[in-house]
Amino acid sequence: MGNPTVSGNTVTFTIKWDNSWNVTTGPSNWDAVWIFIKRQTCVSGSTSPWTHADLAGSGHSVTGSQLRVDTVADNKGVFIRRNAAGIGNINLATVTLTLATAIGSDNIGVYGVEMVNIPQGQFYIGDGRSDLRCFTDGNSNNPKLIDASVQSSGLGSVSNYQKDNLGSSVALPTTFPLGYNRFYCMKYEITAAQYVSFLNTLTYKQQLRMQRDYNANTTPPTSPVGTQFHCWPCGNRSANIVIATPGQSVTQLSPAVYANDFDNNGVYNEDSDGLGFPVVLNMKNFFAFLDWAAIRPMTEFEYEKICRGPITPVMNEFAWGSTDMFREFDMADRGKSTEYNRRSGLGATNCGTDTLYRTGMYATAISDRVHAGATYYGVLDMTGGVWESCIGGWGIDYSNFTTANGDGNLYENGDSNNNGSTDMTEWISNRIIVRGGGANWQDVWQDVSARQWTQFDNYGHYQGGRGVRSY
Repeated sequence: MGNPTVSGNTVTFTIKWDNSWNVTTGPSNWDAVWIFIKRQTCVSGSTSPWTHADLAGSGHSVTGSQLRVDTVADNKGVFIRRNAAGIGNINLATVTLTLATAIGSDNIGVYGVEMVNIPQGQFYIGDGRSDLRCFTDGNSNNPKLIDASVQSSGLGSVSNYQKDNLGSSVALPTTFPLGYNRFYCMKYEITAAQYVSFLNTLTYKQQLRMQRDYNANTTPPTSPVGTQFHCWPCGNRSANIVIATPGQSVTQLSPAVYANDFDNNGVYNEDSDGLGFPVVLNMKNFFAFLDWAAIRPMTEFEYEKICRGPITPVMNEFAWGSTDMFREFDMADRGKSTEYNRRSGLGATNCGTDTLYRTGMYATAISDRVHAGATYYGVLDMTGGVWESCIGGWGIDYSNFTTANGDGNLYENGDSNNNGSTDMTEWISNRIIVRGGGANWQDVWQDVSARQWTQFDNYGHYQGGRGVRSY
């Protein structure tokens, strides 16, 4: 995305991305970029908060015939996607968006997240195993079909989808996102570049809050240049987010400026600085990022649909639809946007390697699903990378979670204020299950159907993930 220009209530910028698609057979879906805008009044300088800029209901355009602009009901952003069937790179195009109100002299920021359309349709939860706490049809080990009738009537009691009563303690209603209806899912896990962009729109108090549960006493926003924010594990195994410009808390509360410095040379946000690495997040920070981006967490039902689509489950399968797994590394261009593994195999992943790599690294213009490590719908790293944080678990009530998307704004203390539930504190602490495995695991818990671990809420387990958006 190019730098934006502002004229009255319109914002114009350029956009391009690689390996895009719109297909009418097979998964019958497309990828897109979710675009949203933030604004900051200049009245109080850097101490003024950034807020989400709602868009007008119309007046948006993109040049050429290759792309289209899809609006959304809440006007929190737009989707830019292919206008017709096709596969390949998206050439440079110019996008103009119309805001609900004029910008004036405000600072403006335009942000994009690559996402994948997950179409409406039936799918199975569970793969037939009797262990791993997998979903079942409630009577046997057979998978459970989620179809239109289930979505329209609700899944009901846990006995309808888990023979061991390992699900919601309260029946799941029609308002719960069971996965049948359409939605968008982030193509990649939250990256270091995206997380730095998020941090740099927060107030000093919100940045301070982001330190919670990790080096809270040693890395406040006022720390010296080069101080690591959180990058567990550090060194050559993950992203390295640092303070580029310290904030201040004496004469005024001025936020810090954060940056990426994977190569640790003191020159920030270079191509070699691991901008595409997934970030390890605790759950409060994870929910805050999703709310800021006007998206929401996925449910574990949606996780299984994204992975296997409408296909009959394969027992013990990973996200790419087979039991193949390849974990050998000989890395080149480490930390760069061109980072790649000189070795290749079926089901390439980082599970059990204790190392993170560039998101979507194995997907190329010619890779098939198993070599790319892609789900049925083309979402990447759903097995491996970092653990996928999902709404779900067992023995707790998560029935009041809904399809409500984030509203783009946070509470003054940095907490999420709207992300599928009105009580985010309770969700963050009790109602998260992690799926798909991460760099610290190399056993059966990476299987698509495995439901072993409820939330860790710390950085030591390679936990993070991505969000979805209902529309």
